[in-house]
Amino acid sequence: MRVGIALISLLLVTLFSGCSEEEGIYVVKLSPPDMVEQLKLKQIDGFVAWEPFVTKGEEYGKILLKSSDIWRRHPCCVVAYSENFADEDALKAVVWAHVKATEFIKDGKNREKVIEYASEFTGLEKSVVERALKNIDFTTYPDEGEFRVYFEKLEEYGLLTRDLKRLGYEGEDDFFSDFLRRDLIDAKLRPAKPKEKIRIGYLTADLHQLALYVAIKEGYLDEVGMKYELKQYKNGVAVMEAFKAGEIDVAYLGGAPATLKRVNDDVRIKIIAGVNNEGSAIVVREGINSFEDLRGKTIAIPGFGTVQDFLLRIAAEEHGMKVISK
Repeated sequence: MRVGIALISLLLVTLFSGCSEEEGIYVVKLSPPDMVEQLKLKQIDGFVAWEPFVTKGEEYGKILLKSSDIWRRHPCCVVAYSENFADEDALKAVVWAHVKATEFIKDGKNREKVIEYASEFTGLEKSVVERALKNIDFTTYPDEGEFRVYFEKLEEYGLLTRDLKRLGYEGEDDFFSDFLRRDLIDAKLRPAKPKEKIRIGYLTADLHQLALYVAIKEGYLDEVGMKYELKQYKNGVAVMEAFKAGEIDVAYLGGAPATLKRVNDDVRIKIIAGVNNEGSAIVVREGINSFEDLRGKTIAIPGFGTVQDFLLRIAAEEHGMKVISK
């Protein structure tokens, strides 16, 4: 079910307001591997993360809400590039390889190989990633309408610190026609050999971004003669900081931090592909049986401004609670 406009409005109106302990949920920032460990040690009451850490966390707790329960078919990870990177052949090669890899993942006859790759990529057991893969909707391009809902409500309640005209755009339509580059995803022919080496960022052990690993293992990047360097980051906010610092040319990251940092910090990136929809969840310790039970509890998120942070806030506002930084 599409996120209700009224729900997001309520979320954004109260996003930064104060809150008493009895009506709020406390949040701390942790990397997903640390979330699982801290849940095991009972140092936190739960966490919001992406797969495969959701499924891994079930060993020490349970899923309270899947992201599809909060926002059905919400856009999650995307592929973006820095405007400072000028090799169009390299960008076409990245998108071509990404599409090929996504098609490979979605083809049922490759199931066993996909599970093997997923285990290698995340370092987790095949039994874990096999279950986790069922929660992810792999895709090749994000839903522009969902991006617009998110953006419009941020703008309406003054949470964007820069006006689009200050960024050089006439308005929202102008921004999205530039920010979301669909032209590369439509290219079907194998691209020419890239001229430059490309630095690719991605999130550590993020199963959502399996297509990158498949593109490497199946030789799709080599097939187009690409020279590349891989760089790992802990979350999408860190990836955007890497873009800002000029450390990477292309990256897999969450759509939420990509949008916020593009506008608020004027980090010049564009989105050239989608990676997945859904695939996150709120995982809690035993004894927590409803969202209401989270009042006064401590929940870990991977970072402020991430998709997981946004999902928790939506669910909290729906239940009359607020999120408080601990």
